[in-house]
Amino acid sequence: MPDLHALASLKAKPFVLFLEPPSLDARIVHQYALFALMNTPEAALHEWLAQRPELYFRIRIPARLKWEIRDKLDQANITERVLMPGLGGLSRWLHRHYSAAQGRPATADGADLPG
Repeated sequence: MPDLHALASLKAKPFVLFLEPPSLDARIVHQYALFALMNTPEAALHEWLAQRPELYFRIRIPARLKWEIRDKLDQANITERVLMPGLGGLSRWLHRHYSAAQGRPATADGADLPG
């Protein structure tokens, strides 16, 4: 789109516009943020998607796989520390890292800490 006036001319049919925000904040940079916006304030993204089920799908992760998936995300350095820079993300990561995994002791022989 060359300018906002040209974008406004497309208002006849609802559509989704994806924008990459400027890197004003460490959180935006680390999350590789992307905003999804509808072209009019009257449009609702969930309604637009409901009319186009071929464009998306849901992934349901069984609860029993939670710690395995968290471990794999940690290996890829996708952690609370990276996604939420600052003390909030660090404290969440430390809490998870030093807490007992579900069904596993936090201390004793063979204790596996998540993270």
